[in-house]
Amino acid sequence: MKKTKKEFTPYNDYVDRPFDLKWPTAFPLGELQAAIKETNEFNAREIERLPQQSQVQIEYLLERSIKQNKVLEIQLNSLDEYDRVKPHVFGVFRGMAEFDVVLISDFQIDFYDIRHIKIHNFLKWSAVETVEEPFI
Repeated sequence: MKKTKKEFTPYNDYVDRPFDLKWPTAFPLGELQAAIKETNEFNAREIERLPQQSQVQIEYLLERSIKQNKVLEIQLNSLDEYDRVKPHVFGVFRGMAEFDVVLISDFQIDFYDIRHIKIHNFLKWSAVETVEEPFI
């Protein structure tokens, strides 16, 4: 069997990029699209400003968190550079770093910057009641 040389005759004026140029540019384009998507999500973020809690309420919720190991969701008084509410801080109260600095997981928050605290009560899987006879 005799092999013939394969020849390609272009039927239009389009000439594709060489293989060496295709692959190095493919990954940065994916990173660019991911960064654009993340930026759009950040700019579209709109968090409701919750009411200011009293110092007594805040201290009670912090005390409950450290004693019962409860997860807190904290909204701050400070705003970001676009005058929007900052994303909430999640974590467990670990104590006071200084007189007015609160430790929430790995975050250090000024006590007077706390606007609102919400406690999340998670259920243990073992505490969920099961049906004794599910197939009746």
